[in-house]
Amino acid sequence: MVEMKLSHLAEKLGGDLTGDGSKVIRGVAPLRSAGTDELAFFVNQRYERYMATTKAAAVIVGKDYAGPGDTLIRCEDPYFAFREAMTLFYGFRRPDFEGVDERANVHSSAELAASVRIAAFVTVSGGCKIGPGTTLYPGVYVGPNCRIGQDCTLYPNVTLYDGCVLGDRVTIHACSSIGHDGFGYATHAGKHEKIPQSGWVEMEDDVEIGACCTIDRATIGATIVGAGTKFSNLVAIGHGTHLGKHCLLVAQAGIAGSVTVGDYCVFAGQCGVVGHVRLGAGVRVCAQAGVTNDVSAGLEVWGSPALPAQQGRRAMATLPQLPQMRSAIRRLTRQLNALKKHLGIKDSGDAEDTGG
Repeated sequence: MVEMKLSHLAEKLGGDLTGDGSKVIRGVAPLRSAGTDELAFFVNQRYERYMATTKAAAVIVGKDYAGPGDTLIRCEDPYFAFREAMTLFYGFRRPDFEGVDERANVHSSAELAASVRIAAFVTVSGGCKIGPGTTLYPGVYVGPNCRIGQDCTLYPNVTLYDGCVLGDRVTIHACSSIGHDGFGYATHAGKHEKIPQSGWVEMEDDVEIGACCTIDRATIGATIVGAGTKFSNLVAIGHGTHLGKHCLLVAQAGIAGSVTVGDYCVFAGQCGVVGHVRLGAGVRVCAQAGVTNDVSAGLEVWGSPALPAQQGRRAMATLPQLPQMRSAIRRLTRQLNALKKHLGIKDSGDAEDTGG
């Protein structure tokens, strides 16, 4: 168990401590349940009500925090400080095995760095190259001619189809499939004829892919996931799509084929993007939005079909009023027609009350 004096912890986090620095911290916990030897953090205003009642030994807060609390660590970026505290006390998951398990099936032509960890029931096919420090958990399948960089981690039952390329420090969580055939068919004479998918998937450095994600190989060339991009679970990427650097994709987001995405884009839960469009750098796609056209850099879009967020929210806010608006339009139409009749106005553009 890691334990640390609060004064020492505040120094490591680069924060300003107010309160008793002699307290001993033994872990990190939520505001509402933290004990007297645990550190908590406060970032989201929804949890402000717990600041007055928390039993935490200390709380990480922002520099401008002015609420209750006797022992505080004030930080410029409190959420990053929380991350640093979690790293200090818990670190990251480490495999409980070393070397190459005798039950793994490693092709004789595969090139493995000396420090690779390969668990039982892993398959590494011919022509593969795997860099130092990489870990393959049980059930991983690495197809022919894949290249995996150093310090990568593939969790149980990950599948890499042939020719996939992973950079350094790539993490892929359980049951994700990388490099399977894209959804490509030519409909001819009443049949959907499969198009060979001759491309591959390439992930740059520091990519993390969640559980049960799918990334299609390109029909021709590469499907690319840019450096530092992170996926949640259940994300689907179509063939030939190019994702920029440091993008974030939340659960159940889906991007069709041949899409070009700029750097630092964010895709919220259950959003979708049609094929063959371009999204500029810094685009934010809100939850359940459906993108059907190109989106300019820096724009936030909302709704389906996706509109600039402010316009989309106004449109959605109008929906509950549609029945009343419809009744009002019918009433005004009747009044207009009655007025025209009274004035003897006749033209082909007379409005009609259909009663629908």
